[in-house]
Amino acid sequence: MKKLTDAMTDVLPPEVLRAARALSVLKQWDTVVGSHLAAKSSPDRYERGVVWVSVQGSAWAQEMRMHRETILTQLNSMAEEPGLFVDIRFGVRAVKTPRSVEPTVEAVELEDLSGLSIREIAERRLAKLQAHDSSNGKSQG
Repeated sequence: MKKLTDAMTDVLPPEVLRAARALSVLKQWDTVVGSHLAAKSSPDRYERGVVWVSVQGSAWAQEMRMHRETILTQLNSMAEEPGLFVDIRFGVRAVKTPRSVEPTVEAVELEDLSGLSIREIAERRLAKLQAHDSSNGKSQG
């Protein structure tokens, strides 16, 4: 009998699984950056190895940029998967709580899910990602 994790890797696109692993680490943002910096920042989203972080002001964004490499190292260490986090982008925006991090992979609308198997849902999602990448001029490979 297959393990659930093995079955998931058979039907879900790898980037969806990577995003899920990344988001579980980003929920611990205060542990990653410390309570002082966590009070002034929060991760907004994770997209293909890049974490987008909202920061309270430009001075705090600059402070976070100076700690960029340390934060990346800490994120990858907590993930126990080197290379899961490859870059961090800081921007001045409203700071959310760490639990409000949302994946950027668009969800298939609920009405599309009725009667579909997990494999069919995953195949639709992969097709949408590939179409999105093609329309944005990104290479597949």
